[in-house]
Amino acid sequence: MSRSILHQGDYYGNIQKKVQTKGVILTLSNYPIHTTLPDHFHENSYLCYVQHGSYQEQSVSGKLICEQEDIVFHPAGIAHSNAFPAAAASCFNIEIDAGWLSKFEAGPFTLTKIARLKSTALKLLIHKMQAEFQQYHAWSNLMIEGLTLECMALFLREKALHNDVPNWLRMVKEILHEQQEPVALAELSAITQMSPFHIVRAFKKAYGVSIGEYVNQLKTDRACTLLRHTQQNLAQIAVECNFADQSHFGRIFKKITGLTPLQYRKATA
Repeated sequence: MSRSILHQGDYYGNIQKKVQTKGVILTLSNYPIHTTLPDHFHENSYLCYVQHGSYQEQSVSGKLICEQEDIVFHPAGIAHSNAFPAAAASCFNIEIDAGWLSKFEAGPFTLTKIARLKSTALKLLIHKMQAEFQQYHAWSNLMIEGLTLECMALFLREKALHNDVPNWLRMVKEILHEQQEPVALAELSAITQMSPFHIVRAFKKAYGVSIGEYVNQLKTDRACTLLRHTQQNLAQIAVECNFADQSHFGRIFKKITGLTPLQYRKATA
């Protein structure tokens, strides 16, 4: 079976926008429902953030169902085909030039199979990159290349952690994701039968942030969605995302994303 090679910066679908630095190519590609893409591979490795919709991907590793907010790593040269049977999709692609990549330590980029991940921390880094992508300026190249290296290193770290985290700690993370209201440490202790001290220490060791910092990431991620897709004002978003008030929302949001909520809304409009 013949396979097409997509060279640097090339993608199937409708290309909405493209930004290129010396080492990274950012592309926003759209795919109508019922689209099918032939077997192909890419010249460069890239991360695909499923911004909207969903799709199916077939490769030597098997079949993946990629849903909204999934982050999928594709190594260079790995053949795959795609189908969009259930919904249209929009993909934000972060492509890494092989020549530029060779200047850096190879450790963070040793994945040899297509791999999928859901990660709040990684998604927030990608949101920062999307803001630079939408409001490109003289300093954007430096920001984009730095954020790309952070994204790749974090992707590898979180994939490596996936098999090492005990089930009870995964449960803690799932509870934090699922609960709409604040959760007390005593409740987590009762559910997991682990001491509060052990939960706090194990969570920080496994995920690199404290439980409190992780909760702020989740709230910020939820706020990003509301800023992009609704017209709610900042006070309403602060309440819906369980921030103490609008001022607290603004401080935490800027600390995590590097932007104020209004700057983020404008950059991703």
